[in-house]
Amino acid sequence: MKYFKIFILFITWTLLFPQHAGGDLSLVGQLPRGEFAVQEVPAGFGIGINGILYPVKELGFGLNLGYSVYGHSQRQIPFNYFTDLVSITEKTTNEIGYGHLFFRILPFHGNIRPHFEGLVGLKNLSTTTELINNNCTDNADTEHDDCQIAESTNASDNAFSYGFGTGLEVKLTTLEDENGDSAGELLFFINARYLMGAKAKYLKEGSITFSDPQDGPVQTSFNWTESKTDLLQLSIGLSIYF
Repeated sequence: MKYFKIFILFITWTLLFPQHAGGDLSLVGQLPRGEFAVQEVPAGFGIGINGILYPVKELGFGLNLGYSVYGHSQRQIPFNYFTDLVSITEKTTNEIGYGHLFFRILPFHGNIRPHFEGLVGLKNLSTTTELINNNCTDNADTEHDDCQIAESTNASDNAFSYGFGTGLEVKLTTLEDENGDSAGELLFFINARYLMGAKAKYLKEGSITFSDPQDGPVQTSFNWTESKTDLLQLSIGLSIYF
């Protein structure tokens, strides 16, 4: 209990009185590992963001958020059951969203900086299907998608996630304020994370099948998969340290 209280006090001090802060945006590629790979889940691609506070230059605590797509399919279907003269697009997307709390160790602060990480959080595996108007132009001035007719979530499940990572930051330039003083640094980075995941129930490419329309109204079947959700993530991006 004593050490837990010390840890809570340290985290509180970090959030209230950070010496430095940083953030980054990255492109992420993910490779299923272990049971996840055995189930023939394809590789995915997405984006990730990190925000981090440093109580000292060598140690930081942050929040990692990300989103990636690990499969999609689409087909043309009749607009209604009574005619096939007008068709719309049915698009199904398999997605992984995730969020982790993490700590980062930066033992060196030169122009080239290796770092090491530990992470804990959640993954969400979901599958959504949307109907899209084929002859439509989305109006950029509206918040919604003008071409989307309807959307449904076919599957959604959460899995506990934890892991570790390592990476390398390379300083590109020093950022200056209006007085010409140093205000921070812009860096390029590469990063690899192995994120172990608990079991989740999910859909993947080929998991949704349909009956023959000639036999009557189409019936949809879901072929569920359940497994652990380990991932290897590879990221490249830009970060700011100030």
